Amino acid sequence: MKLSELDLPSEAISLLEKRGLEQLYPPQEEAIKRGLLDGESIVLAIPTASGKTLVAELAMLKAILDYGGKALYLVPLKALASEKYEDFKEFETLGIKVIQSTGDFDSGDYYLKNYDLIICTNEKADSLLRHKIDWVNNLKIIVADEVHLIDDASRGPTLEVVLARLKKMLPAAQVLALSATIYNADEIAEWLDAELIQSDWRPVKLTEGVYFDGKVTFIDGTTKTIPIINKKYPEVNLAFETIKNSGQALVFANTRASAQAAAERVGQSVSKLLKPEERETLEELADRIVTLGEKTSLAERLAKAIQKGVAFHHAGLKPEHRKLIENYFKSNQIKCVCATPTLAAGVNLPARRVIILSMSRYEVGLGSQPIKVLEYKQQAGRAGRPKFDKEGEAIIVAKKAQNVRRYLENYCLGEPEMIWSKLASESVLFVHMYLQQ
Repeated sequence: MKLSELDLPSEAISLLEKRGLEQLYPPQEEAIKRGLLDGESIVLAIPTASGKTLVAELAMLKAILDYGGKALYLVPLKALASEKYEDFKEFETLGIKVIQSTGDFDSGDYYLKNYDLIICTNEKADSLLRHKIDWVNNLKIIVADEVHLIDDASRGPTLEVVLARLKKMLPAAQVLALSATIYNADEIAEWLDAELIQSDWRPVKLTEGVYFDGKVTFIDGTTKTIPIINKKYPEVNLAFETIKNSGQALVFANTRASAQAAAERVGQSVSKLLKPEERETLEELADRIVTLGEKTSLAERLAKAIQKGVAFHHAGLKPEHRKLIENYFKSNQIKCVCATPTLAAGVNLPARRVIILSMSRYEVGLGSQPIKVLEYKQQAGRAGRPKFDKEGEAIIVAKKAQNVRRYLENYCLGEPEMIWSKLASESVLFVHMYLQQ
């Protein structure tokens, strides 16, 4: 199905076509057939980078331009809100007023009534609803991005409360829930009284494997030898081999400190592959990093890494720095980004090869715990750049030989877990009941 066939204003279709979009992906076409542009509520559970955002854009454009309503776009992270704002603000050429609201203060922000497309973190939306804002009655569509995070013990309850309240207040509003592939997406759809579209389709083939001692073993049994240039740190070998073959690498590390250290290690080798004109561009970017806002030791450390073609990315960086890193990575000027797992939650930075350094996380009161298959799939899904790569590789780094088979079976071939409501906790219920008073 072509964009030009859709029941949308011609100026909206022209704007989307300027991005180079012509043909819909199969899950996007299925959403149209199931009533997306007719106001049907839909749960879209498909892999990372399979076109969920365009589905949301089509529905919001229809609701705003043809029905004269407002759209509320819910996200779990401020970084994701900023990215979506950058994506959606081009709609202002169509007369659509776009704004993001992610403030930490508990307020009603009544000026938001003057906007058509409002991007909020789940926590900000919760605050707005408690202030009984009247413009919420003009909402025609509510988009919940990363809705599978209902399963998150810290963020999930707020998202669930917000969606439940909006459904009660606006029973006729369209709800579009965007989710990673999860085991019980049908239950989410039933709760939201929505159609379910579930698919494993990806625009770029994904190959998954495990690295140990200079060799990657893939799920089909094949292997690939990786030249060893650093015996101690596998991410250096994997990133170097990727970039040497004109690709880009995305390294996921457990903590901010480990992401920063990985970036510095990779940069020592990758810098040898940079062309003179690339070095010049990166020197200019490094200068911008240092001079943008207050000069800090973290900014200086980031600038030194960028000079070598590598960057680290985590929530401790200034938003302006994160945006520069994302833009320069997307334009293939930064060759490798070493990030904490929050980057996997929505921020769109695809790379030819994703390298996952740890399969455990520290949890308060529990210590080190294995990560969920769902989290692994989110990270792995960043592998493969549409229009640039024929396939992407997601590679787990194993520290012991016996972990190779375990990671292949449990993660690469594993099914994402069921997600559950986290509202049943007594402390969580108390907080939300108290705040509603």
